[in-house]
Amino acid sequence: MSIPKSFIDQVLDQTDIVDVVGRRVQLNKKGSNYWGVCPFHDDHKPSMAVNQDKQFYYCFVCQASGNSINFLRDYENLDFTDAVETLASSLGLEIPYEKTEIQDENDYSILDEAVKVFEAKLKESKKAINYLKSRNISGITAKKFQLGFSDDSWDSLYSSFEKRFEQKVMTSSGLFLEKNKKNYDRFRNRVIFPIRNIKGQNIAFGGRVIDPDDEPKYLNSPETKLFNKSNELYGLYEARKETKKMDSIIVVEGYMDVIALHEKGIKNAVATLGTAVTSNHLSKLMRYSNNIFFAFDGDLAGEKAAWKALQNVLPIIREDTRIKFVFFEAGDDPDSYVNKHGDKGFIELINNGQTLSEFFFSKVKKVDDINSLEGRSKIASYASELIRTINNVPLREAFISETSKICEIPVEKLISKPNQPKPKPSSAEVKVEQSSNTKQIASIYLIIHSVLTDRSLTQDPIFDEIKDDSSISFLKELREVIEVESDTLVSKLIERIKSKTLKELFSQAMVSEIKIEQEDARKMFFDCMNSLLKDEEDREESLKTKYNTGSISETERRELQQLILKKSEIDNEDKILLKNLSLKKD
Repeated sequence: MSIPKSFIDQVLDQTDIVDVVGRRVQLNKKGSNYWGVCPFHDDHKPSMAVNQDKQFYYCFVCQASGNSINFLRDYENLDFTDAVETLASSLGLEIPYEKTEIQDENDYSILDEAVKVFEAKLKESKKAINYLKSRNISGITAKKFQLGFSDDSWDSLYSSFEKRFEQKVMTSSGLFLEKNKKNYDRFRNRVIFPIRNIKGQNIAFGGRVIDPDDEPKYLNSPETKLFNKSNELYGLYEARKETKKMDSIIVVEGYMDVIALHEKGIKNAVATLGTAVTSNHLSKLMRYSNNIFFAFDGDLAGEKAAWKALQNVLPIIREDTRIKFVFFEAGDDPDSYVNKHGDKGFIELINNGQTLSEFFFSKVKKVDDINSLEGRSKIASYASELIRTINNVPLREAFISETSKICEIPVEKLISKPNQPKPKPSSAEVKVEQSSNTKQIASIYLIIHSVLTDRSLTQDPIFDEIKDDSSISFLKELREVIEVESDTLVSKLIERIKSKTLKELFSQAMVSEIKIEQEDARKMFFDCMNSLLKDEEDREESLKTKYNTGSISETERRELQQLILKKSEIDNEDKILLKNLSLKKD
């Protein structure tokens, strides 16, 4: 399944990047840009500019840049599709997915057919029906979730599908096991829970035993190209069908918890699928609601799962996100609790849950003896490592303040930076940073702005005068990137640029304070282009003069080497000079 380009353009057109970034990073307006501390490197003062007119962001230190999709992908560690889904959801838009390959259709078709088989077998099985009734699950709810049953046969499903689907489709479906060159049904004698993605497509199955002596109690499909348990949440599709805008989401540990809550009218519950709550899960949850409740068993495993969820949410939490944790007493879980106390009792319980900060500090206080100096020091150190991962500045400052108060230690110095990976500088970044010719860079900024103001300039033959081996050869790509008759937004143009040097300079130009009127664009363009072309001719001779007089800097020495090496033919005089440039350091 793919997303149409026209829809991606629509999402970017309707999205305000200041809102997207501002919900995650504190921004302040200065001039034509909004400025904030960059979350992608060790930043102590605002170095990231967000331009509302151009719907673009750029960091002047680590060169992180792009549009709203790029920012979400990097900030929340999302793939492209998830980032588009996040923005589309915030706009109230449904993505019109396009089918890509026939193979994909077959991969989904076999799972759809399996759902029908399992549903039919449930209707025929008194044992399975009685089990669901004993769990207070009605026929209406069973139908809504398309619950099914797999009989005790070793290969009845395989035999019925063997002549209908290709073997590679059968193998990749996750429905079957191979042993001793024979194929068997994976799910046997179990209540079946179809697992659907957010689009409502069947992508996997879960099965629960009926007989208490059977093992394992729960069994999921293996991961396939359609199913990644670290990304999917059981019940999310059904919850969104009930209401597109969810006031809150309740995260529980099992299918039966989701279904039991739904049965009692609590239709906003989801469950992980045999894995801890991941950052991908959290990003997906925060896409659909700002209020998230984790309702886990009160045993050690439940507490560990909740703590893992807290650790994963710290780097991506926003100021408008409210998270609470609820733990059930021994012998209880969401299923049993809602059946004992009803929907009102359950909602009252979760509303009185621990906030994220309450859970955080209740845990860190147990790390050591809070009454001893040594204990408080260890607690402060432990808390600091976690607080360092919080990218939201106001929230991080609040946690620092509270930790200092609890431990009676100023912990600011222990938390010097958000724990974010630093992008490796590209060769283009180095080239831009090391360039000493600020006049040249200013001219390039003006050329870019002139061309954006009057796009017909891209058709001028002056671009042909730029030599392929010149230091400004990357400017030739402008005519490919910027289409004359197009009104493409800057935030989309940046995606087309292949040259790293042009991409960096283009990004910097977009967040500069330069503004060029339509009537001035043509003159500005030709003035700057002619100046650059003349400088290119004069630059080599100027650097050679500096070398001969002993006034050349190390940066200029390297620049001269590059200018000579770019030549299609190097004469003997330049060969000798190259040798001397590489040897002489004075």
